[in-house]
Order: sequence, then C-alpha cells, then structure tokens
Amino acid sequence: MGVREFEPDTESLAGSVLLAHPSLRDSNFERTVVFLSMHDAENGAFGVVLNRPSGRRLNELMPDQDLGLLAMVPVYLGGPVAVDQLLLAAFRWEDNPEGGSWSWRHDLTFETASEIVQEEGTILRVFAGYSGWSQGQLERELEHNTWILHSPTDEILEPDLQDVLWKGLVQTHGAIFEFLTEVPENLGNN
Repeated sequence: MGVREFEPDTESLAGSVLLAHPSLRDSNFERTVVFLSMHDAENGAFGVVLNRPSGRRLNELMPDQDLGLLAMVPVYLGGPVAVDQLLLAAFRWEDNPEGGSWSWRHDLTFETASEIVQEEGTILRVFAGYSGWSQGQLERELEHNTWILHSPTDEILEPDLQDVLWKGLVQTHGAIFEFLTEVPENLGNN
C-alpha cells in the first residue's frame, strides 16, 4: 500500500506523501515526511512537513489572543518557506475502496478553524512556514531520488508516532531502506 508510482505528465501528486530519502542531508528536509497539498505541472507544488513538531501550542505563539478551542492546537515547522507566517490546516481521513485518503484544507482563517476543530474526525494543525517547489522542481527531485513517493495512511498525523514516522514509513519500501534508516545521523560520532 505504501509505494506509489507517478506518471509525471498526467498526474497530480496532491494528497501524496513525500519521504525524504535517507541520503538527503539538507537540514530543511532531512528525515521528513511531507504532505503535498497542491501539485500541478504549471504551478509547482506546495506541502507541509508533518513530523517536525515545534513543541509549542498556538496559545504560546499568540498569548494576547482569545483563541478559544484553538489555543491548544500544536504548531509544527511546516517547511523553510515563509517561516514567520502561520498556516492553519484541517485534515480528515476518508475511507474509500482504494484504502482511504486525506481530505484537507489549508486556507483556513481563525474563524473557520474554530468551527472545523469541533467536527468529529477532523485534525487541526498549525504550521509555521511551508514547503514549496517551483514548476518542474519536484519532478526533477523525484527523478534524482531525493524523495520517496508514498501513499498516505491514516496514521501519518498521529501525534504519538511523530518521532518514528519517517523511519517507519521509509522501511516499508524494502530491505535496502530498512538498512539505510539504521545508519546513524552523524557518522563522525562512531
């Protein structure tokens, strides 16, 4: 279920997950799991890193605001673009014959988010920054094996799995990836 094939000329990757290849050492994306919200050949791609919690809640970033139910929403580091901006996003797992998929909205206002957070089955996240690719950039990175394309699972937003999410998903892609995920982050420490 985890492996996903991509036909670059005909298909959008929106709704897919990108796993940083174990050899990727860019500090912005090393060992990350990125949810792609938008992707098309003309406009590039847009997504958020799912497994980099900041350890903070929205009320800590906006202490003077009356946030109501949004106060305790966790803040994640969404990527290296516009890190000084907050992006509110809602996710909902939808079961379907292919196994399921995430529906999402990343255009929320605080008012809309306050309504959505009350809906059963909806997960609300706040992201500081986002990840973006210009036209053709993501396709080139996929050709160079910078990313492993993965079908989303209902577990990718599970808070208790964030520390092991990347490793667990990458290891589903075969024995070589199991081996590569065990290589220490800093080989000089061995």
